Amino acid sequence: MKLTPRATEALDELLEGNRRFREGEPKGYKYSQDQIRTISKNQTPLAGIIACADSRVSPELVFDQPLGSIFASRVPANVASDSAKWMLDIAVNEFRVPLVMVMGHTGCLAVGQLLDGDKGGAGGLHRFSVLSAVYRAKAKHPTNLYRQAVEENVLQTVEHLARDSYSLRAALIDGTTSIVGSVYDMESGEVVILDSTLEVYGRF
Repeated sequence: MKLTPRATEALDELLEGNRRFREGEPKGYKYSQDQIRTISKNQTPLAGIIACADSRVSPELVFDQPLGSIFASRVPANVASDSAKWMLDIAVNEFRVPLVMVMGHTGCLAVGQLLDGDKGGAGGLHRFSVLSAVYRAKAKHPTNLYRQAVEENVLQTVEHLARDSYSLRAALIDGTTSIVGSVYDMESGEVVILDSTLEVYGRF
């Protein structure tokens, strides 16, 4: 899916922040009491990000962004949970974010569990959603099944959000918001944007 100019600007800003993070040159944001009070009264996030709950994958740190810049939902395996959809409703309707990103990561324990055949435990249908991504990955017969499963899980979440979130779907059709999938490589610290052929047709 082609990005809008505003989405491209937002993505460039995030990737520049990721470069600073990787190279050990974060801005090291500090806040005075006046700044904290100002931020408490309003926010202008440049992106809505659905990321994994993994303690090593914090969007604000990975993209070196200050308070108020990222509207985030954290959920195991970055699936299209109800909480993620609610977050998108707010991000798109209230803050008109130009960019939505689904960010998976290497070393994802949730994806690993399903690759190992674990279909039980908490999570309900979300576990089977990840299992569906694992099947998608296996169907491609990749040389690295784990990496492919992580990527397929991201792309599947992008598809589910575009299909199930009325607010996001309308914004995508109107061209006010764009969506991308990405994978954070925990060893290098780099966020890689995935190719996507997502097509959205018609409103609900």
